[in-house]
Amino acid sequence: MLYSAAGTAGLVVALAFGGAGTLASLIFAFWGSAKLFRLSRTFLIAGVAATVVSVAALEVALVTHDFSIAYVVANNSRETPLLYDITGMWSALQGSLLLWAALQGAFIALVIVATRREEDRRTAALSTGILGVVFTYFIAMMVLAANPFMATRGPIPADGLGPNPLLQEYPLVAVHPPLLYAGFVGMSVPFALMVAALARKNLTPGWIGRVQRWALFSWVALTAGIVLGAWWSYQVLGWGGYWAWDPVENAALLPWLTTTAFLHSVLIDRHRRRMGPASFALVAASFSLTILGTYFTRSGVLQSVHAFSDSSLGTALIVLFALTVTASVAVALFRADLLLSGRRVAVSSRPAGLLLNNGLIVLMAAVILAGTVFPLFIQYLEHQSVTVGAPFFNRFVIPIGLAILALMAIGPWLRWRETPLALLAERLLLPAIAAAVVLAVAVLAGVRSLATIGAYALATFVIVSSTMALARLVLASSRTRRVAALLSRSSAGLVVHIGVAIVAVGMASATTFGHQGSVKLRPLGTISVYGQRLTYLGVRTVVTPARTSFEAAVVVNGGGTFYPAISQFGQYATPVGTPAVDVNPLRDVYLTIDNPPSTATGAITLGIVVQPLIVWLWVGAAVMAGGGLLALPGTGVRRRPAARTARTPEMAAGGGR
Repeated sequence: MLYSAAGTAGLVVALAFGGAGTLASLIFAFWGSAKLFRLSRTFLIAGVAATVVSVAALEVALVTHDFSIAYVVANNSRETPLLYDITGMWSALQGSLLLWAALQGAFIALVIVATRREEDRRTAALSTGILGVVFTYFIAMMVLAANPFMATRGPIPADGLGPNPLLQEYPLVAVHPPLLYAGFVGMSVPFALMVAALARKNLTPGWIGRVQRWALFSWVALTAGIVLGAWWSYQVLGWGGYWAWDPVENAALLPWLTTTAFLHSVLIDRHRRRMGPASFALVAASFSLTILGTYFTRSGVLQSVHAFSDSSLGTALIVLFALTVTASVAVALFRADLLLSGRRVAVSSRPAGLLLNNGLIVLMAAVILAGTVFPLFIQYLEHQSVTVGAPFFNRFVIPIGLAILALMAIGPWLRWRETPLALLAERLLLPAIAAAVVLAVAVLAGVRSLATIGAYALATFVIVSSTMALARLVLASSRTRRVAALLSRSSAGLVVHIGVAIVAVGMASATTFGHQGSVKLRPLGTISVYGQRLTYLGVRTVVTPARTSFEAAVVVNGGGTFYPAISQFGQYATPVGTPAVDVNPLRDVYLTIDNPPSTATGAITLGIVVQPLIVWLWVGAAVMAGGGLLALPGTGVRRRPAARTARTPEMAAGGGR
């Protein structure tokens, strides 16, 4: 009971000090004294420290198997490996809220440190106060409705149920959820900074840059979290896919899209040295969508393999979402004079290209949001269950995505002011020729899908164009500054674009040319299917303290041996299939056990999925995340021209101001 008492006490103290610090911050932002400013920060730090105590208490309870806590009974067992003991903290509803609150607290502490020398203390206090509202809200939900330290009812069991089998199948459970949460929770920081700056009329270039850096951090975390989630789905769930347009998947993608749009929009703001209405709207939308996504995941309103079970938190989360949207609209209307600008934009300029790009991204987000919430409205209005599947999303998202690819190829060559069309045509000639060649080769090779042909051609367009722009950016710098130019934010953006193009190639190839089926084999039997040769050697049973696995040994193309399996975890009655994947730069061979043999010498039915070039999806995603890391503070180096006299129109077309 020690850990239960310590954890609950930590939450109560966090609620008290977090609430007091939040209130003090908000009061100081408009009316308070310097003493109140220091006191507010002390209170908030005390609340954050109390949350750390609760996190430590739950982790120790999980590792030591303290079954006096109901959460530990439901998500831990004595046979659970240490890694999954630790990750058990975020394996269910209550613990995931604690992870959210802990990350929120960490970001509050970082913002306090980052703004400790801020001249405008009232703006800094208002930003920490807004973050404190979110922090206190989540702590209150745990204290009042979802306490992870509730005592076990009745006699304390000798053992627990253990984590959900899907959460102890793959070590990515230690990485994917924390990264995704960091991206979700991290979006509260640019939101708080933006609202505070707007409310306090402090939209300075330095503050805008601070908002941009935090949004970029969240974008990188979301990118990595979403891709690792897709990889986890591909490696664990046994269906051979990585994205199913599941409502919870969509809930993670939506704020990623709006944050992507903001990172483009803020480039215009930094160039003009003022914040525009589009940037404010996109930051507010990104944070609001993280709350809406949390509602989808934790309310039980949507059915998903990724969602938590039904809970009583739906009302609290939808109220927080409504408050966020209402406050954002109110602040925007109240400070509309600071946001609105009548400056015109030339059609063939970089701002025009960025605005068009953002329009397409927001349109994509709107389509995905509509498809995700439509079943909820039908359920509420007509009491009928409907499903919006992949055909709907693909019908709209694919053409929008292709249009975005085309803009990504053109964008690097647009000037901040009007770009001569002749110069633009000259810069795009080689990328266009390369795209045309790839298009012709695809058609001659028998590719008939217009979407796939378009993806290949436009991805080539982007890769060649971005590589040329990157080379010009580096070569236009002096020799001593070329490394700095290569690590600049402009270069980082081009690297991200190249990564997106590689992802498009991987997705189009796997979708268009993939094969899926099943084969029946007896021991030592060999069969050729979809161009792959499979040899079935037999079966074996592998027993560990955590699970018992029934594995089939299969040799792929005369090379390595792979072991698709069916596993039984602890007290869970339902077995879980575990695929085995032969990864290759040209194709993946994905194996599952569809029907195990009745005897050791009997026939087995293996599921097989062959997906060409799918590995490049993961490579491209890594390139995207790497590009984002290059632009983060401390890693990205802002490029400055050596001298104005050395600037030529050609250099300006390659990314100058």
